[in-house]
Amino acid sequence: MEPETGTARARPRVSTIVVLFNSAEYVEACVRALGAVTYPDLEVILVDNGSDDSSAELAREVADREGLTCSISVLAENSGFARANNHGYELVSGEIILLVNPDAELYPDAVEALVDAFEDPTVGVCGCKLYYPDRKTLQHTGGYIRDNGLSMHYGVDEPDEGQYEEMRDVAYVTGAALAVRRELFERVGMLDPGYYPAYFEETELCLSARRLGHRVVYVPGARVVHHEATTTGKFSERYYYLYHKNRIRFLLKNFSWSFLLNRSLPMEERWLGMIEAWEQAVPLNKAYLVNLLNLPKILLARRRLERSLRAPRLEDTVSHFE
Repeated sequence: MEPETGTARARPRVSTIVVLFNSAEYVEACVRALGAVTYPDLEVILVDNGSDDSSAELAREVADREGLTCSISVLAENSGFARANNHGYELVSGEIILLVNPDAELYPDAVEALVDAFEDPTVGVCGCKLYYPDRKTLQHTGGYIRDNGLSMHYGVDEPDEGQYEEMRDVAYVTGAALAVRRELFERVGMLDPGYYPAYFEETELCLSARRLGHRVVYVPGARVVHHEATTTGKFSERYYYLYHKNRIRFLLKNFSWSFLLNRSLPMEERWLGMIEAWEQAVPLNKAYLVNLLNLPKILLARRRLERSLRAPRLEDTVSHFE
């Protein structure tokens, strides 16, 4: 006979890190949404990444108004998404780390759904169902990685008609709203600041987690509205440069030379024949050149990662997740 009291297992504390960078336009909605989260043990840490607008002050005002207890750390300059999140990590006390972009708005029950998913001990990283601001059109329901490193989203631009309501394993989930076990975050070395200022740091986190035998899962009950690429300008020349610069670095750092030569390079050649050259030629060539110049540093980072993980490479494609 079980005792009537003391049998309920304590739910884990969730530590949410939000990195602000000139986010005044979106931070009020983000913080208000965090204030409405129903999960009872939520810790909120805001890191202002050298903003020159009123992001930190506005975040504090909204948090006070919503009765949301949070810590705010202000950095002197923009240190990039990875380093700022790693700084926030130094302040957390929870067992689960939840990274949330300042232009993302969590639904009240989103954290509860993520915590439920972590009841399975094989799950290491959880991602959310992301909507565009109309709250009807899907932006992300998990993702996969093409042989040339292109990060692809399941469900993108589809109306949500219940077609992605099952939790499932995916290659990666976007860092717009991503939850990871604290011990795993430490084990993989947190986020790599080399992906400056943003893009592909969460993709590598997911790949490293899977290499260590942890599952990366999409959680449909964890719903989030995401405004997307508000700091870099989606489909701008700057966006394309940053995206491709870090995509190439991700490939060079994480995949075998055989894979790069026999699969990545041929696919890159095919893909180059399909894109609009006038749109991406300049930022893409600049990205190639920068990675060539930084190749010694990338190879050093590659060696450090391999020594740290000591785990087999995972060189799979979309076919493993469809």
